[in-house]
Amino acid sequence: VRALRLERVLDVSVEIISEAGWDGLSMSEVARRSGIPRQTVYKDVGSRAALGRAVVDRELARFMELVRAGLAAHPDSMEDGLAAAVRGVLEHARGSTILAAVLRPGHDPGLLSLVTVHPDAVLGQATDALASLLGEGVPLALVDSVVRLTLSHLLQPTVSVDDAIVTLSVNDPEAFLRWFASLDDA
Repeated sequence: VRALRLERVLDVSVEIISEAGWDGLSMSEVARRSGIPRQTVYKDVGSRAALGRAVVDRELARFMELVRAGLAAHPDSMEDGLAAAVRGVLEHARGSTILAAVLRPGHDPGLLSLVTVHPDAVLGQATDALASLLGEGVPLALVDSVVRLTLSHLLQPTVSVDDAIVTLSVNDPEAFLRWFASLDDA
């Protein structure tokens, strides 16, 4: 029951943030719209900041599921798997109302700073998750770079998804991996 209630609170929070930005989110409004008593919302979530973190964590989990699917679709080619994973993430991002709201100019940057300033909120989790999916043989510098480039394209999309994929592609994956391995040695 608590998990269903939390999903409802997160859904309503996303609606509010999408409509009014982070500055429009209040625990009272979440309680009113969700039909869940405010005390229960506080008990389940803790604080407004914790609610924001829960929204970000859930959205990150959705993005990481797209990464898993992209990699699974190309088990014999890391490059093709990463390209499919990045494509899935960037295409999903283009339609994400919560991401659009977080990036919309003129709103309180509280949620944006959670995504961009606090490394564990997104960067750390995404890097750890991708490293785990790719396995121990892939240099952490490669994983970190792929995540950072993807986040850059996600947060400031200046080119098409296809062009972003090209940016992350290499013609000689083995040479690319050797180059990244040399960074770990430096």
